Amino acid sequence: MDYEFKYRLAQAPQASQDGSECVMHDIWAIYREQGAAPADPWMIVPGRHKTVAVPGSELLIVLQGPDVAGKYKAALANNLGTQPVPVTGWDLASLERMMDCNDIAAQAAADADEWITVTMGLAYPVDFSM
Repeated sequence: MDYEFKYRLAQAPQASQDGSECVMHDIWAIYREQGAAPADPWMIVPGRHKTVAVPGSELLIVLQGPDVAGKYKAALANNLGTQPVPVTGWDLASLERMMDCNDIAAQAAADADEWITVTMGLAYPVDFSM
C-alpha cells in the first residue's frame, strides 16, 4: 500500500521558560492512503511525535523577509535534533541572561503565532508538507 505523508503543528508555538531561548513546536507525522479523496482525514503516524525546539533568535530572523514558509520549514527540519540548553545558576548574571532569553523566546513564539494565524490565516492544527 502507498501512503501520502505530511506534518501537523498541533498548537501554537510555545516559548521556553528555562532560559534556553527556544520556541517549542508540537509536531506530528500524519498520513493517508495515496489517492485518497481530498475530504478523507489525515491520521497520526503512531510513535512519530516530536517537540522541535527552534532557537528564538533564529526564528525571529526566519519570520522576516521573503519565503517565510520555506525558511520556517527549513528551520524546523534543521532543528529536529536541537535540545534546549537551560540557563543555570542563581547569580545575577545568570538570572538576567535567563530572563533575556525568555523574552526572546516569547517574542519569537508570539510572532510565529501571528504569522501562522493572521498572515497565513490558518487555525491549529496546521497540516503542512516539507
